[in-house]
Amino acid sequence: MADENPVQNLCEEVTCPICLEYFKDPVMIDCGHNFCQTCISQCLGQSEGEASCPQCREIVQPQKMKPNRPLASIVEITKKFSLPTGRGAKALGRVCEGHQEPLKLFCEDDQVLICVICDRSKEHREHKVIPKEEAFEKYKGEISKHLGVLNGKRREIVLSKQKEETENQKVLEQIETERQKTVAEFKQMHEFLAEQEHILLAQLKELEDNVKEASNKHLAKLCEEMKSVEGLIKEMEEKQKQPLNDFLQDIKSTLNSRFVGIPETSSAYPSKTMEQIKKFSDINVSLKAIVNEFKAFLLPFPADFATGRRWSSC
Repeated sequence: MADENPVQNLCEEVTCPICLEYFKDPVMIDCGHNFCQTCISQCLGQSEGEASCPQCREIVQPQKMKPNRPLASIVEITKKFSLPTGRGAKALGRVCEGHQEPLKLFCEDDQVLICVICDRSKEHREHKVIPKEEAFEKYKGEISKHLGVLNGKRREIVLSKQKEETENQKVLEQIETERQKTVAEFKQMHEFLAEQEHILLAQLKELEDNVKEASNKHLAKLCEEMKSVEGLIKEMEEKQKQPLNDFLQDIKSTLNSRFVGIPETSSAYPSKTMEQIKKFSDINVSLKAIVNEFKAFLLPFPADFATGRRWSSC
């Protein structure tokens, strides 16, 4: 109401709710509502007992209506500076389109504003009808209840959202911590493996160099022994060509002195070298087992993510 023109408000207050014109000989009935004397008399009929107010439906006694002279004076004053009542009410959209009566009542069955004539019509006769002011207070209260529920629900959602955001932040911080741990552990592992690889490769290189050196020395020795043996072979072949007397002369001494210098065949690689090679072979077997075990430990994690399982969140 506050946004309406004060003059139009005044026009509404001095307008008969039945004829929609300024009050003529206004009278007040028991419930406190005002009407033109002619309008209310026609509306209530010739009833001498109880009747109902056409505006609020309260039971009244027609014979107790009283003239409202102060209201009649206000009507005369209003006429001097106000708009015609009917046009003003219609312009405000507050009259019934079918009957051009003010919309003073509210039909709860159809949830619409109606006039007093609509109330007496067949369409609304059996419906529950109350004054629009009462309907306003009633439904305003219901809206307030709904707003209370909705505001409570909104508070719950806000609290839930805040809780979810806090939990998500904690989870993300935990994930970041684990990420940093993973990077650090793998870095340390890489450094350790690289260092051990360098040590083992250096040892293998040293072993390889030792084997080559031993092999070269052994081959050189074999070459010398080969020359010695070939010299003895040549001497023996020459001995065989000698005449009988020369051949048999000092034969025992010759045989003993010649075969004493023949070396026995030996291995170029000592047993220690083969033991070292076996040690590296065992290390490689152990490394392979450790790597396979490590793979088996890590592989379930990617498999879990591959199945599409995810945490939920907002």
